[in-house]
Amino acid sequence: MAITAIPIQPVESQSGNQWRAFRIIEENAQTFKAGTLVSVAADGGIQAWNGTTYGVNTAAPALGSVVGVSYEAGSSLATTGVGAPVPFSPVTGLGATLTFGSVPNEASAKNIPHGAPLNDGRVGFILPSADTIFSATFGNAGSPATPAVTNVGKQYGMTIDTGGNFWYVDSSKSTFGTNLLVTVVGLDLRDVPAAGTRVLIQFISYAVYLLG
Repeated sequence: MAITAIPIQPVESQSGNQWRAFRIIEENAQTFKAGTLVSVAADGGIQAWNGTTYGVNTAAPALGSVVGVSYEAGSSLATTGVGAPVPFSPVTGLGATLTFGSVPNEASAKNIPHGAPLNDGRVGFILPSADTIFSATFGNAGSPATPAVTNVGKQYGMTIDTGGNFWYVDSSKSTFGTNLLVTVVGLDLRDVPAAGTRVLIQFISYAVYLLG
């Protein structure tokens, strides 16, 4: 049985403060969904994480490492940051778009929010700081897995599912220096533990690129 993950969500912070978030220019041709892992491209645009670039055992994590969890969907811009305003100027709307994300089972359909402003060429994401705790689906090598208290405190990598294109905590990825990304800090008490339910996670500081 293949796993079907759900979006990664921030659930709390250890300090009690609001989690940190940024909105910066979006890389061109991005179709990622809200609740997925993103990174920064060489030209500074936000893109879907490639699943292979980590900041493992480096003083400065590699460009392309995870910089956060998107809270907006990619808009498939024709040009990186198209429509984004320059400092101290209004949004011109040049090349901007009203549409966002995708419509299930309707490849040619578009989402157009009521009363929404023009897309300004930027996309928002929540930073993977040590203060923020996220919730994510738990699995093992493409199949649902039941999280247990014995998983708490352990470090794992993450894998994107093949159906919904959401990332899940993959207990088959557990090799230090190779593919670790998160630490399981608890079970998500909103779920009764079963195959494919959620765990609470924190991102490992050496495996991500923390902006700001």
